[in-house]
Amino acid sequence: MDYVRRQRQVRRKLKVSRAQAIFVSAPQNVAYLTGFDSTNGFVLLTADATVVFTDFRYEHSLRALAERQGLTPVIVRAALARELRQCCKRLGIRRLAFEADHLTVTQFKRLRGTGRTLQWLPADTWLQDARNRKDGDELELMQQAVRVAEQAFAGTAPDEWLGLREDAAADLLEQRMKAAARGHGWHAEAAFPIIVAAGTNAAVPHHHPGSTTIEREMMVTFDWGARVAGYCSDMTRTLYLGTPDRQFRRVYRTVLRAQKAAIAAYRTGVALKTVDAAARTIIAKADHARHFGHGTGHGIGREVHEGFSASPKGRGRVKHGMVCTVEPGIYIPGWGGVRIEDMVVATPRGTRVMTSLPK
Repeated sequence: MDYVRRQRQVRRKLKVSRAQAIFVSAPQNVAYLTGFDSTNGFVLLTADATVVFTDFRYEHSLRALAERQGLTPVIVRAALARELRQCCKRLGIRRLAFEADHLTVTQFKRLRGTGRTLQWLPADTWLQDARNRKDGDELELMQQAVRVAEQAFAGTAPDEWLGLREDAAADLLEQRMKAAARGHGWHAEAAFPIIVAAGTNAAVPHHHPGSTTIEREMMVTFDWGARVAGYCSDMTRTLYLGTPDRQFRRVYRTVLRAQKAAIAAYRTGVALKTVDAAARTIIAKADHARHFGHGTGHGIGREVHEGFSASPKGRGRVKHGMVCTVEPGIYIPGWGGVRIEDMVVATPRGTRVMTSLPK
């Protein structure tokens, strides 16, 4: 991972801001900037220094990482607030940006303390803007997470789901993802609680797998993904285990057309609202507008939902390197539902679909 490049991106934001440094508290952002992945890590990024704070449990690993990357390690022996203020004083930092969307009010008050030697400034979306655009290393890890998830699902014959409860099917899919990863010499885990929704349960977009048994002549929605080396995949397929009737075919074809339209619209420079509209318009014309209540997609990377959304409220435009899910759906209470989800990345030449499972 090119952590120097990532730090340089944030430093460019510092140069045009009032702040002299940024205090990074979100664990995923700490790991993104430095590779230091722990339950207690913080970063102070200045114009020319990267200071990482942790406690004695991670001292050995932090010092080893610091030596390789030129980081400045600080092992907190007493209170983080005191160590941070002392460090800022040594470095001449008087105006400090912070992640206002991560720190709680209590944490902020504790860090700020009673003194007013530091001026604390909200950091806006500096880190998220950087994380939205994936580099080559990140895309390769995400592609590995896609491979693991796809191999697990493709390696399970449709009849193997028959007779299983939803929760047992979710467990089976997770175990097969882990096995698929081991086959490549990787470690994987489920990126989020796997959704298996059978029959009328498919009308609930985020159904929690329960005791419903998967049977023949039943629709089943699977929403799953793997996490490999800190990066996620996310995909959805809706199966019909038997001979689908006319209504299922009609709904499925509508969702598929909507998804293909949104994928075609997902290109550099296009407004995220436009991507959503491409899918939503098709579903609305099929008289299912009221049955599609969520966004068409969301950013994904170190977290399953990160950074941006392709929705009616989506802000901004697609940029090169942004990875998004495309997952329109139709959900009809008392009947069931269909969702199809793939991952796409914007490239200089257009759009690349990262997932490859048949639909």
